[in-house]
Amino acid sequence: MAGKLQEVWEAQLGATVLWAPVALTFGIWSYFALPREPGLPIAGFFMLVAFLLFCKARGRMGIVLLAILLSGFVLAKFRAEMIATPLLKAVTGEIVVSGIVRDVERASERRATIILEPDKIEGMTTPQLPRRLRLSNSLSNGEPAIGARIAFRARLGPIASPTMPGGFDYGRQLYFQGIGGTGRITSKIDALGSASSASLWLSGTLHNLRQDIGSRIRQHLQGTIAAFAEALITGERASIPKDVNKSLQVSGLYHILSISGLHMSLAAGGMFWLARAVLALFPAVALRWPIKKWAAVAALAFGFAYMLLAGSDPPTTRSYIMLAVVFVAIIVDRPAISLRNLALAALLILILQPESAIQASFQMSFMAVMGLAAFFEYWNRPKPEREYRIENRRAYYARKLYQVALASILTTLIAGSFSSIPAAYHFGRLAPYGVLANGLAVPVVSLVVMPFAALGAVLMPLGLEAWPLAILGKGLEMVLSISDHVATLPGAQSVIPQVPLASAIALALGASILCLANRQAKYAGGVLLITGFALAQFNGFPDLLIERTAANTAFRNGSGELVFANSRRGRFAAEKWLQSNGEEIAFKQAAARPGWACEARSCRSEIKGKVIGYFLDGEGAQPACTDFDIIIAAYPLRGACKSVPTRIDRFDVWRMGSHAIVIEGGTTAITTARGLSGNRPWVVVPEPRKKMALTR
Repeated sequence: MAGKLQEVWEAQLGATVLWAPVALTFGIWSYFALPREPGLPIAGFFMLVAFLLFCKARGRMGIVLLAILLSGFVLAKFRAEMIATPLLKAVTGEIVVSGIVRDVERASERRATIILEPDKIEGMTTPQLPRRLRLSNSLSNGEPAIGARIAFRARLGPIASPTMPGGFDYGRQLYFQGIGGTGRITSKIDALGSASSASLWLSGTLHNLRQDIGSRIRQHLQGTIAAFAEALITGERASIPKDVNKSLQVSGLYHILSISGLHMSLAAGGMFWLARAVLALFPAVALRWPIKKWAAVAALAFGFAYMLLAGSDPPTTRSYIMLAVVFVAIIVDRPAISLRNLALAALLILILQPESAIQASFQMSFMAVMGLAAFFEYWNRPKPEREYRIENRRAYYARKLYQVALASILTTLIAGSFSSIPAAYHFGRLAPYGVLANGLAVPVVSLVVMPFAALGAVLMPLGLEAWPLAILGKGLEMVLSISDHVATLPGAQSVIPQVPLASAIALALGASILCLANRQAKYAGGVLLITGFALAQFNGFPDLLIERTAANTAFRNGSGELVFANSRRGRFAAEKWLQSNGEEIAFKQAAARPGWACEARSCRSEIKGKVIGYFLDGEGAQPACTDFDIIIAAYPLRGACKSVPTRIDRFDVWRMGSHAIVIEGGTTAITTARGLSGNRPWVVVPEPRKKMALTR
């Protein structure tokens, strides 16, 4: 047995580069999984150990991967230190704020999101100022230019905590963007001047260019089609209607809206083909010079310009890095599409942005491309001699057509299956007809939508964009028609309860082993996949959830459905709870379910033998507490109801965020969002507004 294991292990030697991103990812995950922030001495110790392991490895794969794993931990820690920002720890009243506009994004047709670098916040000292603020602004207040120094009145607050314990941490995502607070502008915006720097000038120029392109698109296309076209060319998605977003999500075509791998490969790949085709028209050039490499350089430049135009969002940037590795491989005469190139691209991304390892977009993209690259290498493996046979032209073209059709179906199925692993964990949504929808829509996007989108953008300076945009519009109509038809098929709206973390890790690691391992080691991948599917059945959803301001609460009934106490408040959290519970239902419908007996401002229910009381406010007489086992109050209880075994009031959720309660065997186990998030730099430890005022 030991000899067999040794043989399997030796078969993996030489694949260190392929496994390096996996090891680096696990190192980064280990940093984010800690309940407390590790000190710099610990990171320094791990860095020293990693360095010594690299020096002593002498090519031994296991030692090298261990060193890379430790390096992932160190990289994540150093990234957190580099991006560190003070956090707002209390909600403010209406105060005066001033600063420099770093970015402006349309959130809807009437609102925009402003990323501000503050230089003054009323009542705060300079060391307390966050590096950046994310502010919601009504366009009626004015829309400032990037680089402008502005002043206004606003209400500010901390970055958000998860909507449920263990849920998606939006605050952590903002922290790694350098954002330490959020808010809403409540007055007209006054322009105080402007700041000058190369980055601000470039950002402002690109923003104005995107606005101009969007305006030209809306001159030739109308409504939803214009919004769709603008999203594909400039990355502006604010005007797309909710029903269109929902249709694309259900059908499995939502990735078309996000400028990432598909768009970047079509744009840069199209330029590569076009440049090479044009150069091939000149035999004197084609026969003497490496026109394939010249075309790769042109594709790199065009892809870079498209990335800048689309806003350089993290998914777009990561897609360009992956594509750049492919074209650089062409320039240096290496295979363009290979697992090794994918590994190098992933390593570069994780080194520059370690936080990408925990983001859904990177995980979905990496898993999909890994599956495709492994399939591509298998598909193009050397064929046995018996497969080469003489055949007539009709049989030859029939076989080629069959191979193209089969490859198209298989690549769509593989990409969808592999990317569905992180999608199921992060979003709890599957697209059972994704293969059908993508099989019908992607050819339209590849042959009609993206080529004429690029041509329309190129011809805009000449005023000749009308006819390519018209063809683009027809292509987008076809894509939306496909999406709408697929979304109405039986079972298309497939929402599942959130996959447990252990299940997602087992599935992802199993898929990685199937793609990266050699010979018998692939069987371990199959075992892990089976294990992951088995673990997915054990979804420990809590019996009772409390929103992070106690504005709403919900229990899980005997049918596994969430029943809400309040039909009007806490809507955002409620929708996330429904999604995590695998329910494809509107909040209004879920709130109409029976289960709470409410009168005036209080509600009562019973689950698993525990009587629950929910009190919305403290006006009037205090409630009788003797009949309850659990009390939830959206206001401070102070000394009231001390005899109740479990009390959760406004102060509790203010300190610890959203709560979850599991009732088992007559006992209650409570978990909180901040308790599970731990003592980390992005976790806000709230302070009373009065205390914050004393530090002015």
